[in-house]
Formats: sequence, structure tokens, C-alpha cells
Amino acid sequence: MPVVGDMSSNIATRTINWDRFSVVYAGAQKNMGPSGCAIIIVKKSLMGHMQKDTPIMCDWKAFEDAPGTYYNTPPCWAIYVTALNAKYMNEMGGLTHYENIANIKSKMLYDLIDNSGGYF
Repeated sequence: MPVVGDMSSNIATRTINWDRFSVVYAGAQKNMGPSGCAIIIVKKSLMGHMQKDTPIMCDWKAFEDAPGTYYNTPPCWAIYVTALNAKYMNEMGGLTHYENIANIKSKMLYDLIDNSGGYF
């Protein structure tokens, strides 16, 4: 049974076990780039097995077989900025760097709450 994951809220925030998913989709606007850009990751084994009434925009095999062919007008600026951000994130140390920052912030917040004398 294929497992589909919506990672709009957590893509690029921590290491993901990609073996658990068949398809992952995410809106870039939360962690990767501006709105208007979507990220879709599909296992090759699913390519070309769509239903006959699948819209062309969801026919991943058609896109793979026709690089440079677009069935709509791609959001060029959003794709460009998302690529810039991904490059920057990799230069900063990748997901390991961002996981470490998130852990530091989380510890600071929970330490503040735990030592507040009753703040909830």
C-alpha cells in the first residue's frame, strides 16, 4: 500500500526516513521558499501507473519523460528562490545544522517554562 505524506509543515526541518513514503508533497512556503512552489517526491516504482482519467498535472511520468516541456506556466520566481534557499541551507550545514538550532531553541523555551514557578 503506497504511503503518501504531506510534509508542508516539516520538510527541511529534520532528517526524514524516505523509505517510509511512496509519495511526499509539500508546499514550499513554510520552510523552503515563497508560496506558489510545490515539492513532490515520488518513488520511481510508482511512475507510469496512474489511472486513465488522471489529469496531466498529476502524471509524473509525463513530466519525467519530457524535460523542458511544461503543461502550465511554472512559477519561475518561486522555484528560483526555493533553489537559492536550499543552496543556502546546504552551505550552512544542512539539516543537521537546523536540527541543532531547533533543539537549542526548544531547550531554552522548555527550561524557561519549567523554571517559571508555575507559568503554563
